[in-house]
This record gives sequence, structure tokens and C-alpha cells, in this order.
Amino acid sequence: MFKVVAVSVAVVLMIGSGAFGQGSVMGAIGQMQNTNVLLGNTVQLLQGSQAADAIQNLAVANDQSATRACGAMAGQTFLANLAEIGHASGECAIVGVVQGLTAVGMQAQAIGDGCDPKSQGQSLAMAAEQGLLKSQGPGAGSGLHQIVLREDQGAQNPAGAMQESSAILGLQSSNLTGAACATGAVNSEMAVTTVQTQSTL
Repeated sequence: MFKVVAVSVAVVLMIGSGAFGQGSVMGAIGQMQNTNVLLGNTVQLLQGSQAADAIQNLAVANDQSATRACGAMAGQTFLANLAEIGHASGECAIVGVVQGLTAVGMQAQAIGDGCDPKSQGQSLAMAAEQGLLKSQGPGAGSGLHQIVLREDQGAQNPAGAMQESSAILGLQSSNLTGAACATGAVNSEMAVTTVQTQSTL
């Protein structure tokens, strides 16, 4: 008797953007973006001769731009390219592969016309984890994450210009191979958060 379980989850929890022409400054440009992405893979082998793969590749893009008659311009973009790959194989072995990847981006800016104030803020965060487990018969497991995240903001009015950019590039790879009667486990985690704000009065 044997059992194979392979589950993949890819969810863009929320992609929201809004551009509005009314703000605390008369004639202002206001922009906001929020993006949350979640990926998950689970592969489990229980006895028997078997192999399983779980592969996900996800691209997300969010873009905004706006202009005003009195010279104010603003634009912001979010880009994510994420890959998650899990593999397990075994001969009468117990092999488990679990992966999780989360990416969160937020951007907001308010740009006034003429010589009015300008402000920008952005945050970009990512967390990735992988776990591999092998016991009993000969078997192997592997996990791979490839991560590209980028945010850009640019704005100007007659009083000047401002720009912000954030980027995260990541690679996470785990491998486990064992002979019969060998038991092993691998766990890896990585996380990063960036925050930027700026304003002119």
C-alpha cells in the first residue's frame, strides 16, 4: 500500500489600486497600491515506489500613472516574478517536502500642483521557508524558490521631482538524499523587509 499527496496553492490575496484627484492639498494627485501574494507546495510520499513534483510560476504586475493640468505628474509600479518547485522520490520511503512563500508590497504618494508639497512611501516584504524530511527506504527530496520583486515610484511638479525604488532578488534551494534506513531533515528560512518614505514641504 502506498500513498502520494501533492498539493499546490497559488493565491493573489489582494491587488488593489486607486487614483484620486482630491486630497488634503487642492489639486493633488493621490495614489495607492497594495499587493499580497501567497504560494505553497506540499509533497508527501508514503511507502511504495513513487515520485511527485509540484511546480508554480507566478507573475504579478500593477501600474498607475496620473497627470494634472498644472504640471503635476505621478506614477508607480509593482512587479513580482515568483517560482516554487518541489520534488520527492522514494523506494518504500517516507519523504515530505513543504514550501511556503509570501510577498507583500505597498506604495502610496500624494503630489500637489504648483509648489505644493510632495510625499512618497513604500514598503516591500518577503518571507520564504522550506522543509524536507526523509526516513525508512532510499529516497530524495528537493525544494527551490526563485524570487524577483520590484517597486518604483516617480513624481514631479513645478517645484521639483522625487523617486523611490525597492528590489528584492532571492534564491532558496534545499536538497536531501538518503540511503535505506537513513533519516534526515532540512529546514531553511529567509525574510526581508524594506521601508522608505520621503516628503518635501
